[in-house]
Amino acid sequence: MRTLSANVTKYTDRAARFSSRPFLSIGICTFKRNEPLIELLESIGAQTGQIDADIVILIVDNNPIPSVPLDCVRNSTPYSVKVVHEPHTGLVHARNRLFDLAEESGVDWLIGVDDDVIAEPDWLSEWIRGLNAARTDILIGSVKLKFHAGASPYLSRRPFSNPEVGKEPRVLATTNYAVSQRVFSQSKGLALRYHPAFNHIGGEDAEFFLRAKRQHGYATGGWPSALVTEAQNGHRGTLRYHLNRTLCTQMNAYYIAALHRRDRLMDKPAPLALMLTRRTVKNLVSGFLRLGSGIAKLPYARTAAQQTIGMGLSDVTRAFAVVPYILGKKYRRYGNTATQGTN
Repeated sequence: MRTLSANVTKYTDRAARFSSRPFLSIGICTFKRNEPLIELLESIGAQTGQIDADIVILIVDNNPIPSVPLDCVRNSTPYSVKVVHEPHTGLVHARNRLFDLAEESGVDWLIGVDDDVIAEPDWLSEWIRGLNAARTDILIGSVKLKFHAGASPYLSRRPFSNPEVGKEPRVLATTNYAVSQRVFSQSKGLALRYHPAFNHIGGEDAEFFLRAKRQHGYATGGWPSALVTEAQNGHRGTLRYHLNRTLCTQMNAYYIAALHRRDRLMDKPAPLALMLTRRTVKNLVSGFLRLGSGIAKLPYARTAAQQTIGMGLSDVTRAFAVVPYILGKKYRRYGNTATQGTN
């Protein structure tokens, strides 16, 4: 366990600072993951490179009863840490509380990261470099999946999120991201918040990034050199987990598409029914082609064949996501419990 370094200046808000350096927050929402949270904080505390900014770590404890071990948290990093309890559980409640906390602290940027990843040693210095060079107010960093020995051989080992500089990332997620106060601040910016319709089902991050672009013209850019690692072990290393996640992600994409058409955020979009049909057919064709290719390669290239089969199963799962979507089902992010609902 790391102890606090005596030469690190600690700030909890802008009023306590006498500095011209950027004031950045590292924001973490956490739910029943105390051990991974401590490991993440230790990786942040072990950062190398030039940290030319003032840093405060903001943690939203989204457990029904406060559960974050404060002493362990504060001893895990040399940076100032502020922990608040958000008793209303759900992804949207937690993330919006984090925005409020960032605004109260007066930070210039919120660097957000999931509570179950590990920051690479130069992660923070790379984020600082990226924010100084940024031409957009929303950025997404890279996520590397680390597959343990017991992970399913049918899981693709391709990079999960590897955005390019100057281009909109393929994966719009809050695993590793940065948002300027011009987006979240209620006094100095748009006061943009996550949509309550996605509180329990996920997809709130993709909806947020797409709404920022479609409604306000704030495009999301990539900063690939800011890298975190996410372990694929236990249930996360199973094909079933990834197919369930694929199903939910595709359903949420449909709920977002319907919501943004309803709110008229898109310029002349294709009718929803036509979009659903196109996506379903495309995923079915891609899925069966990959399944056929994988099966054909099994005798002479087993590892590559298994991963191709896994990608084919993912495509077919995306295709069949249209069925529960049409039936109005939603799957809770916490527990995968099917519920009826509308967007």
